[in-house]
Amino acid sequence: MAKKKSKNPVGRPKFEVTEEVLANTRRFMAQGLTKEQCAGALGISVSTFMLHQAENSEFSESIKGGEAEGVQQVTNALYEKATIDRDNTAMIFYLKNRAGWVDKTETKVHEEKTITLDLTRIGINELSAIERAFEQSNSGTGQSGEVPQIIEGVYEERMADD
Repeated sequence: MAKKKSKNPVGRPKFEVTEEVLANTRRFMAQGLTKEQCAGALGISVSTFMLHQAENSEFSESIKGGEAEGVQQVTNALYEKATIDRDNTAMIFYLKNRAGWVDKTETKVHEEKTITLDLTRIGINELSAIERAFEQSNSGTGQSGEVPQIIEGVYEERMADD
C-alpha cells in the first residue's frame, strides 16, 4: 500500500537550483560571504550546499565565479585607490601583498656580561674611584646611564673635572 502525501509536509521544501538561486549564490559569494554564510542566506544547510556544489556544475561555477568577481572588484578598487587617488595606505598594502614588500623591524638584543676583576693589586684610591663610578651609574647620575669608562683606575668624568 502506497503512502498518502500529506497536505502539510514536515521539514524544508526540496532545494532546487534555479536561475534565481544561481544569481543569488554568485552575488552572495561576490560580496565575500563564506560558503556557510551563503548556505544560510539561501535557506539551506551547509551539507546540502556542499552536496549541490559537488553534484551540480552550474552551481559550482556560480560559487567560483562569484568569489572571483568579488576579488576582482576589490582588487580593481584597491588598484584605483593606489594609482588614481594616490592613497598611500592603498599603495603600501598593494606593494606588501603583490610585490613582496615587508616591514623591517629592528630588534635590540640585551646581552648581560659578567666580568671578574682581580682587584688585589689595585690601590685604595683607584678602588674608591671604581666604587664611585658604579654608584653613579646605578643611581642614573652618569651622563648616559651607562657604566662609565675607567682608565687606569680613574673615573673618566673625574679626570675632566680636574
